[in-house]
Amino acid sequence: MAFPSDRTYSFDVNLVLADGAAAQTATGFAQANGANGIVDLGGNQGTSPVQQARIDAVAVIDVTALDISSSNESYRLSILVSNDPAFGAGNVDMAAEISLGKGGSRDGVNMKDSVVGRYEVPFCTQIAGVLYEYAALYITTGGTTPSITASAFIAVLPEC
Repeated sequence: MAFPSDRTYSFDVNLVLADGAAAQTATGFAQANGANGIVDLGGNQGTSPVQQARIDAVAVIDVTALDISSSNESYRLSILVSNDPAFGAGNVDMAAEISLGKGGSRDGVNMKDSVVGRYEVPFCTQIAGVLYEYAALYITTGGTTPSITASAFIAVLPEC
């Protein structure tokens, strides 16, 4: 489903975080092609010094279904980065996050109810001087009947 936006982004199938093939009803990594949607942004960890570039990007998230029917559903969509392709304990950082759901259940003050549509979440692969190679979308669900369907991809921003 296409959503109106003031900006267009180049789509690269290698940068897909979620394919939207099924609703996500439990906390976990977004799925792409039946697996965790982990994207390798390139770099060479095996050299000294590590050869990696900072990437400024946008996670383009198209939400096509969002359940708030029990009036307490919440969804935190986190862009996680790591230098471990398995996103193992102690090896993950959060590059960005957005809160969706029923207004009163969302993070923030006086929040309105979220709706289906396109959400653009800017992030960077360099945090506190550390460059990260891998990115993933992690969805934390809450409430009585959480269910969200979304496709997502990374669009690399052009250099200014």
